[in-house]
Amino acid sequence: MKITKNKRREFLKTAGSSALFTALGTSFFSSCSEAEETIDEISDDEKTEENTETSVGFTVDGSVYTIDLNHPSFSSLKIQGGWKRFDQGAMLIVNVGQNIIRAFTSVCPHAGCRTSWGYSNNNFRCGCHGALFNNQGSVLSAPGGTGDLDSYTAVIENNTLIVSK
Repeated sequence: MKITKNKRREFLKTAGSSALFTALGTSFFSSCSEAEETIDEISDDEKTEENTETSVGFTVDGSVYTIDLNHPSFSSLKIQGGWKRFDQGAMLIVNVGQNIIRAFTSVCPHAGCRTSWGYSNNNFRCGCHGALFNNQGSVLSAPGGTGDLDSYTAVIENNTLIVSK
């Protein structure tokens, strides 16, 4: 009889672990990983005529980004509540209304995630760990030690947005 109990106990341990992984998925166990995300930014060598404002909607001069708001990649910024995760500039850009556009770093201060952002109800949410920031970049709720998003100067001139880091 002892053999039966041990077999049953081993079965329950194995089945329980499998059920846990199935129910929670592997994302539960890797949500706060230290792995770095990589985003290909345009290097100086790649800044050719095919990467001009007419083809990608923006130009870069040092730390100043000039963005054509008429370009299809950035036209969502022309309406209140419109936003864009701008990977090439490592920025989150949002139109908060009254001809005001704000720009922030897209690097979450909690663990450095850059590609998993959402925007709704005037708030940014980092999808990596659930940090929540208002449209002024201030942290509303986040894992411990998370600060505000770094903000950049953003100025609208006609249909052009100029962002200085």
